[in-house]
Amino acid sequence: MTKTLDQLYEAVQATRPLMRGITAAVEQGTLPHGISLGQRALLEGLLNRPGATAPQLGQDLQLKRQFVSRILKELRQAALIEASPSPARKGSSCYCLKPRGTEIIREIRARETAVLQRFASDFSDEDIATHHRVQLALTHFFMTQAQEA
Repeated sequence: MTKTLDQLYEAVQATRPLMRGITAAVEQGTLPHGISLGQRALLEGLLNRPGATAPQLGQDLQLKRQFVSRILKELRQAALIEASPSPARKGSSCYCLKPRGTEIIREIRARETAVLQRFASDFSDEDIATHHRVQLALTHFFMTQAQEA
């Protein structure tokens, strides 16, 4: 392999430890709010896409529908989201954040943004843009590979 290909291979191999580190750090930020990582993901999903249905959230976040349904139920019970009938499909619901849900996810994101800012200060805007482009391309490439298999 070439040096560049070796570096790419190492970067792909580093994804699992990276995800474990990110997961642990994100979880630390959710604990004071009494929410799980799954709940945090759906709160953010609804912040980004108000009025989404369970299938839309599952697709957006690449989560299984049963998991999404369970977490939505938990968030409703915690009074962080509300459901309304879907105008597009009888028997389906659309979900929106309640004020407390919005407050929680914004606080969590503010903390995460501050952490990322500390990290980003060591890199140029061009470095960050290149990483973003390569990471998205890798994700797309391997998602396509998995679907073709």
